[in-house]
Amino acid sequence: MSQELSLRQKAIRWKQAGRAVSWICQRLERGRDWFYKWWNRYQEEGASGLRDRSHAPQTNPRRWSGEMRQAILDIRDRLMRRRGPRERYRLAGAATIRHELACLGYDPLPSLRTIERVLQQGERTSPAFRPEPCASSSSYPAIRVTHSNQRDQLDLIGPRYLKGSRRQWFFLVYRDVYDGAVFVEFQPKPKLDVVLAFVVKAWQQLGLPETLQVDNSDLFGLTSHPGSLNRFVRLALLVGVELTFIPEHEPWRNGSIEHFNGWLQERLLAIPLHSPSQARRELRAMMDTCFHEHIHPHLNFQTAAQIRKNLSPRTLPHNFRRHLEPLPVAIGRVTFIRRVRPSGRITVLGVKFKVGKRLAHQYVSAILFTRTMLLKIYSHGRLIKQFDFPFIGKLKL
Repeated sequence: MSQELSLRQKAIRWKQAGRAVSWICQRLERGRDWFYKWWNRYQEEGASGLRDRSHAPQTNPRRWSGEMRQAILDIRDRLMRRRGPRERYRLAGAATIRHELACLGYDPLPSLRTIERVLQQGERTSPAFRPEPCASSSSYPAIRVTHSNQRDQLDLIGPRYLKGSRRQWFFLVYRDVYDGAVFVEFQPKPKLDVVLAFVVKAWQQLGLPETLQVDNSDLFGLTSHPGSLNRFVRLALLVGVELTFIPEHEPWRNGSIEHFNGWLQERLLAIPLHSPSQARRELRAMMDTCFHEHIHPHLNFQTAAQIRKNLSPRTLPHNFRRHLEPLPVAIGRVTFIRRVRPSGRITVLGVKFKVGKRLAHQYVSAILFTRTMLLKIYSHGRLIKQFDFPFIGKLKL
């Protein structure tokens, strides 16, 4: 291990232990710019991001043969025709083109950036707009996802309308953050019973995740009775799924599913939908295409179907009906990521807790342990406070 890599790792360990950035920089004889470069790289890529990147010169697209350039453009044109429901949901980006070049036996293969440049030069696309970087808090408890069924996300899109109708419809969307496998339904304005039935079907098809990340809507956790756990939370506890509620009013923290939602609406709502049955046929075609044909560069250019080929996830039986019965509160934990207000308080399930003004504007993880009904507050992985949670309702284990 190089000495420089060792210093970077030490800086990350000290920061996670709660050391001040100025103290770290002084001990390591490095500047703050150096520290934040590697801290931000670690937040985005994990421990592997601390290693040096290759400085080898990038391939110039002009060096590629005319045959390769024409193949890239022809593949792009074919993919963009999108005739029929299955092709409507195929991707036509650089990763898909590179995968098809590999299937055709081209060797060596151009990089993704080279393919993008060829497409730009061929006027098949335009350079993406690159906004200025946004300020971000290093206190947000980011987790690196490394395998399927580690972290899934659930969201609701709507209301949307069928052509010629004023009735409100919604898309319920469930997605695996790692491999991109999705499960989507088209429903009238959903109530809690519909959401419960939906997640049960998603778990039966994709398997039970370790963690399910959701927002703070009344369908997922918030109730009119502060301190109570609704049936959605109880169902997750019962089947051994840890719920994670993102910070209030920060939907971008569900970035994986929010990005997918934008793509889905762009494709699906571009055609006139006249009936629920038509919308559901389109969704079946979309889910099948996403699962079997969408290429993911971060998965070594594999599809979700290839990643899950030898996967044996924990699933619910097809005759599972517990969500239709009264649900007890099982032993488990529920996580709430919260940004501390200037007053030093956070709100969890409608109940306010004071964690201290010194943490104002920082993110903390509030974890509710249902065995003891203790709410433990963590900052940078360290326990800073704990409270007795004022639970409403008899605890049944």
